[in-house]
Amino acid sequence: LAAVVAALRGDGVLPDNAVAITVDDAFRSVYEEAFPRLRERGYPFTVFVATDTVDSGRPAYMTWDQMREMEASGATFANHGSSHRSFVLWPGVTSEIDRLARVRAEIEHAERRLHQELNPMRGILAYPYGEYDMSVAGLVVDMGYIAFGQQSGAVGGTSDLRALPRFPMAEVYANIEDFAVKVATRPLPVATVRPWDPVSWDRRPRIEVTLADTDAVLDHLACFVGGQGEVEVQWVDPGRRFEVGAKADLPAGRNRVNCTAPAASGDRFHWYSHPWIVRSGPEVGRDPR
Repeated sequence: LAAVVAALRGDGVLPDNAVAITVDDAFRSVYEEAFPRLRERGYPFTVFVATDTVDSGRPAYMTWDQMREMEASGATFANHGSSHRSFVLWPGVTSEIDRLARVRAEIEHAERRLHQELNPMRGILAYPYGEYDMSVAGLVVDMGYIAFGQQSGAVGGTSDLRALPRFPMAEVYANIEDFAVKVATRPLPVATVRPWDPVSWDRRPRIEVTLADTDAVLDHLACFVGGQGEVEVQWVDPGRRFEVGAKADLPAGRNRVNCTAPAASGDRFHWYSHPWIVRSGPEVGRDPR
């Protein structure tokens, strides 16, 4: 992951098929199951650690000693907040200033504990549950972090460093044939997305996407909304800018739209995913105004 982040910051060039392996939450199974397999193959990987769960001594999570053993064999560790609380959902906060102060405290506390116990990657953060909004993303940038979400997709020169994508490879997504397709994808060359903020008070959210490279695209662009299948793509400026949205009401919580198009080679795909965090009322911790 360090090499990927360095390249995104303009320091170094990656090979065409570079892949970084990341794991969230520091579950004990990472030590017992993933670590031996990855070490045997010489694969580097990064674990994003929610530090409070480790400090609590809960048996479902690794210990600091286990992580130090992994670190000695080449594993790296980075910030996942301290309590694993969503940075967006925070019932009981008195104001937006209060919420962002708590997010800052979560990140700072986790960073401090990581540096007390390990030699973690600096300036790298994964949002708990992949949840963020415009305010949180701005705070993270101000704190000097590059952040990762949980929306799917490849990263590249046009990727937004406030919320980089990652392909899931677990549970219903743990299909090795699909994995082969995913690791061969290229990023869709997205210049801007409006609205960029994934939090929506509209049950049928829409986005307008402007592409940075019209030569890469995209006669066969298709978009899919979770639970709704393929949805209509409306070209505002053909080959350059399009709109896409949900065709039916989305449930409250995490949703996403994935847009793909075959690459010129015909054997790979361009891929972009945008998360929607649908809110239904002020009881979830934010004033919809």
